[in-house]
Amino acid sequence: MTLEHALSRDHVTPAFTLLAALVPVVGVALFGWRAAEVLAVYWVEVAAVVAGHSVAALFAERPIRLEDRSFYITGYSKRSERDPERWAGEPEPIGLVDRAVPDELAERLPPMYRRNVSVVTRSLGVVGFLLFGAIAIADALGVDPVAVATTPSVVLAAVAVGFGQLAGIRRTFFLPRRYEAWSAYMTVEAAQRVVVFYVAVGLLAVPVAFVGLLVGSALLGDAIAGGELVVPGAGPFGPAASVDPLVLAYVLSFALAKAVVDRSRRLASAQSDPSGFAAWFLPEDPRSE
Repeated sequence: MTLEHALSRDHVTPAFTLLAALVPVVGVALFGWRAAEVLAVYWVEVAAVVAGHSVAALFAERPIRLEDRSFYITGYSKRSERDPERWAGEPEPIGLVDRAVPDELAERLPPMYRRNVSVVTRSLGVVGFLLFGAIAIADALGVDPVAVATTPSVVLAAVAVGFGQLAGIRRTFFLPRRYEAWSAYMTVEAAQRVVVFYVAVGLLAVPVAFVGLLVGSALLGDAIAGGELVVPGAGPFGPAASVDPLVLAYVLSFALAKAVVDRSRRLASAQSDPSGFAAWFLPEDPRSE
């Protein structure tokens, strides 16, 4: 059985993708999450994508190429130039893996390369963007971001989605040995493409949620009163809970779009030559030009 077949059969399934995307929906419906809790979980998920790919980029073997790109990661532009001395010849291992992890694990990991550190460092400007966004949203909602982030249900959900993203990096980057075919730039680009798309989906979900709320109000009638939706209790989760209908509409819209995005990413990693929407989530490969 080929790796591509295994990935396609075992991991690229609509059910798996949908369950991962429905975590915030469960939080809203069963735990009464508001907008702050939902956005906190999504923020952690995006941060996990950035952090995981930043570490993975240190293992990339190929030199970077900046010419004729249409997607520039944070810290780079059309005017950026690479240092020819740094990227010429064979890469120099850092040796950090051998010193920091047990010998059994170190034997299974590729080496980290010193020249990739500069790429990762320059690209971490996206972290500032994420932090600024979190602070601005918390201020607009009038909530304490620390209090929201430490809510038990939010912590559990954040850990779940965070580990899910890290497991995805292992499956799509390390198992197929993409570190041999990608540069550090390409690895970081794969993460930032996801960030760009999630931001776009998050903004687009606002008007979609508003329209969905209007339609839901027309259909549910008295079930929505005072701006809250009464949801019957489910077994051990207790009696009826009040749900903000706009938040629920937003989460459902975002979850559906996110499920499509996540499945496309898995298809892109599982196929040797993806096309269409899935291909957008792969970084530009200068060797294919």
